Amino acid sequence: MNIIKRLLLLAPLALAGLDHAPARAAVALQEQTQGRVAYISGGVSSDEADAMKAAAKSYPLTLELAVAGPQRDPYIADARVEIRDQQGNAVLDTKTEGPFLLVRLPSGTYKLNVQWNGAQKEATVQVAADRHQHIFFEFPRAADR
Repeated sequence: MNIIKRLLLLAPLALAGLDHAPARAAVALQEQTQGRVAYISGGVSSDEADAMKAAAKSYPLTLELAVAGPQRDPYIADARVEIRDQQGNAVLDTKTEGPFLLVRLPSGTYKLNVQWNGAQKEATVQVAADRHQHIFFEFPRAADR
């Protein structure tokens, strides 16, 4: 059988698999701890962002960081995040590895301080084990300051 006939016979089989999306590898998220606080930071790639969003339901606090503008992209990494309890004690002091930071804290009131590219944002949040808080911080572009 010549090569053209073989290709014509095999073409429908090859094309049949094109309508199926390729299987995505599961993204492994690395939980870290600092004292009594567990957290995950990341979400730079779309697969990792999807994994972070799925994992968020297991954490009472989600921080999402972005650059201001008509679109939320580009997302922020390397932001300094400090979380303090009501007594002013630092319970988490870390640098983000992407636009999402998932934090498992004991129930209570906390002050958030996030710094990126010379700008600072603050918020106070009430954390409860049975409630999920999603805090969105938007930072100015370097040229906007």
